[in-house]
Amino acid sequence: MKNLFLLLICAFATTLSAQDVVDFEVQDVQSRFILGLAVPYPAQYDVQSYKVLYTTTDAFGQPDTASGLVTVPITTQDFLFPLAVYNHGTVGEREAVPSRPTVQERLVAAAISTAGYITIAPDYIGLGDSEGPHPYVHAATEASAGRDMIIAVKKWLTNESISAFNDQLFITGYSQGGHAAAALHRDIATNPGDDGLVVTSASHLSGPYSISEVMVGTLFQQGNATLPGYIAYTYISYDYVYGLFDSLSQAFVEPYLEPIERFANEETTLDEFNDELDQLLRNNNARLNAIFQDSIRAVLQSGDPTHPINIALADNDTYDWAPEEPTLIYYCTADEQVPFRNAILADSVMRANGSTSITLESGGAQTHGNCVFPALIRTIGFWEEYAEVISSLGVPVERADLTLSPNPVFAGQDLTLAGQETAIAPYSIYDASGREVSTGTTGAAGSLRIPAHLQSGLHVLRVGLPDGTSVVRRVVVR
Repeated sequence: MKNLFLLLICAFATTLSAQDVVDFEVQDVQSRFILGLAVPYPAQYDVQSYKVLYTTTDAFGQPDTASGLVTVPITTQDFLFPLAVYNHGTVGEREAVPSRPTVQERLVAAAISTAGYITIAPDYIGLGDSEGPHPYVHAATEASAGRDMIIAVKKWLTNESISAFNDQLFITGYSQGGHAAAALHRDIATNPGDDGLVVTSASHLSGPYSISEVMVGTLFQQGNATLPGYIAYTYISYDYVYGLFDSLSQAFVEPYLEPIERFANEETTLDEFNDELDQLLRNNNARLNAIFQDSIRAVLQSGDPTHPINIALADNDTYDWAPEEPTLIYYCTADEQVPFRNAILADSVMRANGSTSITLESGGAQTHGNCVFPALIRTIGFWEEYAEVISSLGVPVERADLTLSPNPVFAGQDLTLAGQETAIAPYSIYDASGREVSTGTTGAAGSLRIPAHLQSGLHVLRVGLPDGTSVVRRVVVR
């Protein structure tokens, strides 16, 4: 009987690819009205939430089942929505993740979806339903958990006929999620695979992109470190992934070792651990680096690039590359948790590497917590120029031979799509939220009149073609 059970398990495993949704749970609906009270931009859709379980791999390449949240705009119209990935910030315990109905941060995913995106929010490896320790700020698993969830969810949305989507992909995240967003963005951009994923635009928000330099510097700064438990968590995580020490006592000293070991064994939450570590440091009037053995402190100060500890730290930097897609790097200058020099350094290195698509912006003198909302608002505004919510009637095709002019165009002016075999064709115009604002038939020369009542801004024009496909163009109305 035992052998038969094992055979059944193996047979089931072979029917799954590395990225499949294996179970899902229908959760709550967030109303457009309520979301409109929470976000300072127009809430366009009610939002349906789902918890999904999907197959992926852990930090050691072994099969794992992870969880995450998917939020979907509710509409009676036949739209193709863009996909967006929201990577959450540091959480204090395993259950404090977006897929859990009581967690407040899941509302960020819904806030993105009400603007017209199918939003995917991975819980990460080692959190939610994924077993084992969470490899905190570990770039490789942040990227793989996100990428595998995108692939799995795309298949699931189609198989379950839940919602249609186009080929656009937007990525964002805040705090640890900013680090995860950069890791996922880099992985898709620099390691193209047969999954066909291409990033349309990304927004990296207040993330610790420079683990090996900026974040190491927090160990030696004067005064009491903010959230010392988070910094210690990083080294516990990298010991778990890279096997840096035979035991934690090789790295840490008392009286800090005992609470560090309890946290590593999941006997205390991150918030409890941080408070205890902070109080110990204050009692001893010590800088954060006092938690380490002298030998470890010397390695970190030396920056020796050949030492395993520094190799592990550098392996999790997420800024030394050159994004080609429009990328927003957003920070606040009064951030007491993630030094904003992370953003400044990331911008300078990416530009030095040849990137010309970076937008670096400051939200002003806001704290880490107060920077969240301005960062989200700016993200939605930044994406608006590139996002397309289009009708699914007629599969969109690439037709470079069809030219659109003038563009930009003034409301009330004629617009012409030239080069069609048959110039007379049905068309629809959608605003940036995906609402159909005008329909009609082009004239004999392929021309149409932009309604005088249209508001200025980005719009999408879809024109049907004789073969049953359609062509889609962005139109800027003045």
